[in-house]
Order: sequence, then C-alpha cells, then structure tokens
Amino acid sequence: MPEVYPVHVPAPRCVIGWDGTAYRAFTVDATGHLQVDALSSVLPTGAATAANQALILAQVQLIEDLRNALQSVATDRLQVRGENQLFSFKGALQVYFGGAVSGADGYADSPVVPAGEVWVVTTIAARDVTRTLTGVEMTNYHVGYDYRVHHLVQTIPVDVSVCWGGHTYLGVDDFVRVYYEGSLAGDIVVVHLTGYRMTVEA
Repeated sequence: MPEVYPVHVPAPRCVIGWDGTAYRAFTVDATGHLQVDALSSVLPTGAATAANQALILAQVQLIEDLRNALQSVATDRLQVRGENQLFSFKGALQVYFGGAVSGADGYADSPVVPAGEVWVVTTIAARDVTRTLTGVEMTNYHVGYDYRVHHLVQTIPVDVSVCWGGHTYLGVDDFVRVYYEGSLAGDIVVVHLTGYRMTVEA
C-alpha cells in the first residue's frame, strides 16, 4: 500500500487525496476549516474572475457618471460644464413701471430681477408727467449701492422722456433706480426698460 503523509494522522479518519504516487491528508486550520490551494482554474474565458469583475464595475461606473450628468433622467438635456457661462436668451425684456415719486428730488425703482434670471437692460426711458425737472440720473442698484448708468443735467419739460441706450446687467434682486432731480412729493413718474432676459444655470 502507498505511504500516507504525514505518517501520524491525528484521527483515525480524515480526508485524504491521491497525488498519483501517495495519499496525502488535507490540511485543516486552527478553527477546523479545510485548506485547499487551487493552483489552476477551470473557469472558461471571460468568467467572473476578480479582474473581470473589476473591469465590469469600472464600465458600469462610467454609465452611472453619464446618467448623473442628466439634469433629470430621461426627460431633460445633458448638463455640460461651463454651460452657465454661455450666452442664453430666455425672452425679451419689456418692463413698465410708474407711480408717485419717493419725495422731493426723489426716485422710483423698477421691479427686482427674479431668481434664475439675469436682465440685460439696453434702453431706459424716464419722465415726470407732473412737472419740469432739472435732471435725471439712472442707476443700476446692486447690493445696497447705486452704480451710475446715465446722468443728464438740464431742464427737462413736463412729460418728456430722458432716454439712455447701452448695456447694464442686473442680477437676482437687482433693479434700476431713477432719480428725478427737481421733482416734488406726489409727482407721477414713469420708466420703461427694454432688453432681454438670460437664464442662470446651477
């Protein structure tokens, strides 16, 4: 009978294997688990090895990244880095506001820019329909400060518009403020703004 290795087995019954020459007892670790080394694989090409799984996970991650780039899955467009810095056009800007001036040498404010928009104001026309003025100043009001856009100092007849053309940009909560020099409390003033609205992407 062929030899059995090791010669002294710790129990009369154990798992043994045949190597073609001799029988060998299988190794068991300290917790009693059978230890077997697999020196070669019988898996077919492309089987679920650790390397293939890692490759597949990497490819799935790329698909997930592409899906996450969608603003809303399956119903919207692809988000692209820097798109919030590109020119956009949401619609024409045509704003009219009028009413009583704030007081003597007072002012009137346009509506504020809503969230998600930028207003590009290209013309401002302002007039006092009650009395003659000595000047008109137009400003871009941003975070508590007036940025002067146009200032005309001269006699301006009743109900005659002072017009400015150019570009001034209003962000969220910004507005146009027009000062009516020579106005008195109770004067009715009017302002027209035109230009275009831009969208703001998050």
